[in-house]
Amino acid sequence: MGEEKKTEEKELAVPIAVTPPEYIKLMERINTMDQKVEFVAGELWQRQGEKIGLVIGLLYGAMIALFTYVIFML
Repeated sequence: MGEEKKTEEKELAVPIAVTPPEYIKLMERINTMDQKVEFVAGELWQRQGEKIGLVIGLLYGAMIALFTYVIFML
């Protein structure tokens, strides 16, 4: 009777989780969609930064032009 329990314990194994192929395909699709979203978001932020940089550059240019005008006219 003691030997039967030992053989039963040896036969019992830890269950192993196996991912189905559908899950792997789904994760690949989600990763590609995530990469596309990150790329588009980066492009949009870059364009927004260029617009802000243009406005700041124009303001600095106008200030320098006004400053040089005042210096040379006085």
